[in-house]
Amino acid sequence: MAAARGGRRSLGAVHPGVGHPRTRTRVLLLAVLLVLSLFGAQLVRLQGLDAASVSAAALDGRLNVTAIPAPRGAITDVDGAGLAVSVERRKVIADPTLAEDYVLRDDEGEEVARGFAAVAQVVAEVTGEKEADVLRRLEEPLGEQYAVVAPDESPATWQELRSRNVRGLSAENVMRRDYPLGEAAAPLVGWIGAGEMPAGGLELVHDEQLTGTPGEAVFEVGREGERITTGLYQEDDAEPGQDVRLTLDADLQWYAYDAVRQRVEEAGALSGYAVILDARTSRVLALASYPTFDPADDSQTSEGMRNAAVEDVYEPGSTAKVITAAAALEKGLVQMDTPIEVPVRLQRGGTTFKDAEEHPLRHLTFAGVLARSSNMGTILYGEDLEDQELYDWFRKFGIGTTRGLGLPGESVGLLPEPGTWSATTRYTVMYGQGVSSTLLQQATVFQTIANDGVRVPASIVAGTTDAEGRYTETSVPSGERVIQEETAETLTTIMQQVASTGGTAPAAAIEGYHVAGKTSTADRYDQEKGRYEGVTSSFMGFAPADDPRFVVAVAIQKPTRIHTFGGVIAGPVFSKIMRYALVKEGVEPATTAPPTVPLEYDPAEPAPDGSGATLGRTAIRDEGTG
Repeated sequence: MAAARGGRRSLGAVHPGVGHPRTRTRVLLLAVLLVLSLFGAQLVRLQGLDAASVSAAALDGRLNVTAIPAPRGAITDVDGAGLAVSVERRKVIADPTLAEDYVLRDDEGEEVARGFAAVAQVVAEVTGEKEADVLRRLEEPLGEQYAVVAPDESPATWQELRSRNVRGLSAENVMRRDYPLGEAAAPLVGWIGAGEMPAGGLELVHDEQLTGTPGEAVFEVGREGERITTGLYQEDDAEPGQDVRLTLDADLQWYAYDAVRQRVEEAGALSGYAVILDARTSRVLALASYPTFDPADDSQTSEGMRNAAVEDVYEPGSTAKVITAAAALEKGLVQMDTPIEVPVRLQRGGTTFKDAEEHPLRHLTFAGVLARSSNMGTILYGEDLEDQELYDWFRKFGIGTTRGLGLPGESVGLLPEPGTWSATTRYTVMYGQGVSSTLLQQATVFQTIANDGVRVPASIVAGTTDAEGRYTETSVPSGERVIQEETAETLTTIMQQVASTGGTAPAAAIEGYHVAGKTSTADRYDQEKGRYEGVTSSFMGFAPADDPRFVVAVAIQKPTRIHTFGGVIAGPVFSKIMRYALVKEGVEPATTAPPTVPLEYDPAEPAPDGSGATLGRTAIRDEGTG
């Protein structure tokens, strides 16, 4: 009995083991406390010791860095009218991984469309883009999370689209280049090509000044890419490029372009160009060519996007006779009324020369030879110039020596060295064949005469304006005297006879104003065919002749209708453009009649210049008339 009781007491005194409920509870509680202490320690570390770094890491995950495009500087005309301007636009982009979950519902909450189809429907409705195009861009994204669904939208359109709360849509700020004059100024102003890079014209020449410095915006975004309006926002402003102000007059530019366009189409011509210069400063007021191109059309190739007015090099023909005439006057070989007997044919250098139109033996004065554009008469007084002299005079007038405005593709022309001349070259150069130049180079020849014999290099930049609005004017290049003032006056008087009933271009006359100018109908060399084919018809001159304000040069390449003579084809275009410029500038009409000079002489009378000698007779006797 005693033993049994002792045994039971012994069993009841045994301590609980690990399997006992109380023990398990204690162990579990200890484990929980240990875990909680680890969590607590981690929280202390995160919120205390490492709070800054953890917060920064979380912020970095929400930050979005976006470039702020810098507005490209504007190219303006002399009065500030935009010729090339940057317009703020929006490029609407989508994250396809988010867009695929978008659901479009109607006003009743019913599902209309889902995924890409829903996004495409909304974007097309707001922007006017074709729904099929938007859908294709979503299905063929540029990156896993990047698809451009509407590349060029106004800020207002983007705000309307944004209000639709389409999942996955956002926008990038972009700058689009606009050209208000379009085709009329495209070859000169240039354009922005692929990759937002300048691809021609003044856009390329002045790219460094026009290009600004982009800025940067940093802001927080949410899970679906939306900006957190109450979050961090920092911005470094973009710095705009400098504006470039041209000497160009937008009204004159458009008018000159349209006049050339009409004439090229009327005459069934290959092309045409015109330039207007300030007679005193040689600043370019208009420089137009046709055909041209649309600078906003990305589908065009660079082959057709050239500036023919400064890139085309062609034989000027009779407009170059004023250089030979100036050289002869400067050397004292002729006077205005020097008699020159012009034969039916003229043998020189083993070749027979003739004038553009058949005629019997003519008795012309020096003034008559120039006014009536006689090739043979030019040879008869010009052959007293040495080859090197003639060459030097052409260079003094800028032929073969200057790149003009420094535009892309601009040529210096072609003036062969005298040592390379053939037996006939010296004679053809006298009347503008066998030498090539650009329209702008030829225009500056007439600017030199209009400016009392002082040649000023052509320029087109009036000044620049920086980001702070400070305008810096570009100085006019210094001039260089080429011929004496008296020589310029003589040539001006003679050239006033050209735009008269006795000259070769009565159609170039302007009622109420005195015009001095020169025609040309030059054989045109076709580079592709390797032979002469067709003509270049041109007229160049200045007005008012007694106080020149403008120089206008017009050339029409290979006309096939109406006529081919420069006075008929180009003369009316010159008259139209010059009249517009004079009236626009408010130049008063003349109050006196233009001067007249004798263009012919009576061979039975004493020589008009009192010399008793007639050019041509001795020369003809030397080599015969043919």
